[in-house]
Amino acid sequence: MTARIKFSLNLYWPLFIALAVSICAVEIWIVSSAFFMQNPNALAFGITADIVIVIPSAYCFFLVRKKQAPMITLVPVIVLSLAAASSILPTGQQNYLEAVKKTVPLLELVALGYIATKIRAIIKNFHEVKQSEIYFIDALTESCKRVLGKLPVLGFVLTEFTLVYFAFGGWFKKFVTLDSNNLPFSYHRKSGYAAVLGIIMMILLAETTALHLLLQVWSKVAAWIFTGLSIYSLFWLLGDYHAMRLHPIVLGQNVLFIRTGLRWRAMLPLANIAAIQKFNAREKRTKDYLGLSVFGDPHLVIYCKQPVVVQGLFGIKREACRIGLTVDDEKLFLETLHQRLRIENC
Repeated sequence: MTARIKFSLNLYWPLFIALAVSICAVEIWIVSSAFFMQNPNALAFGITADIVIVIPSAYCFFLVRKKQAPMITLVPVIVLSLAAASSILPTGQQNYLEAVKKTVPLLELVALGYIATKIRAIIKNFHEVKQSEIYFIDALTESCKRVLGKLPVLGFVLTEFTLVYFAFGGWFKKFVTLDSNNLPFSYHRKSGYAAVLGIIMMILLAETTALHLLLQVWSKVAAWIFTGLSIYSLFWLLGDYHAMRLHPIVLGQNVLFIRTGLRWRAMLPLANIAAIQKFNAREKRTKDYLGLSVFGDPHLVIYCKQPVVVQGLFGIKREACRIGLTVDDEKLFLETLHQRLRIENC
């Protein structure tokens, strides 16, 4: 079995985008044609209806109806449609458009009310789900799925939110498990990753300061955009480190929960473990191998009887039969794992 990357492809999104772009392109052609000059009032009404009504209706038909997006996302689609119509129609032919724009404040109030309701529901579900889930991100993901459904971009949004959340609040949190059978094992302390991260952050701060001063001579806007992106990268690195600290590898009674922060995650039943050995460099040349160490080569390799699906950032998935990992307390990890494997095989 060879390791392979899988990307989920949803045709509803590209279909809607293609339709919306096509409608806007046709309306631009109509506005620039001689037909528009002959009957501007009627055509302005038709263009307004096509962009402001047809495009949001298509969004509902292709995405909301198919549960690819929640109804609340219709509000920004309507706002973007109004902006598109405003840029396409001549200034003197926007009477119908101005009438529609008066409904925007009402849409904003509805959206804020909807968001407040959903946030309360997510928080309520989170407190319920976290009693059974081991990791923070899993509890948050499950609570969001219960309230919002399975959205294509949900994983990406939650990953970004969690990393920023950890960057600010991770300093004051510790990993806690309610099940005494779940034994956590850290994997970031002995790898030297903290020292490397500190050096990277110092270099990033120094380069950001120097390039900000250099870019400011050319463009203040560009300088602040670059500085903002650098600051966000800094928060991302901090969040990534705390994600490793707060998402350890957990050895359960029957399952091994493998984590590399938020980068990689897998749930490996102990019954699927064929053997565990010391890492050898030749493992890298095998197609069914995936290394999950934080920094450098792993110390151990787990051999699986059946391929395991390992999930990564941004929806990436890989299948592997050999998984390389590192734990700080290797001796205790191996002793406990072998003990539970013997129990599992009895």
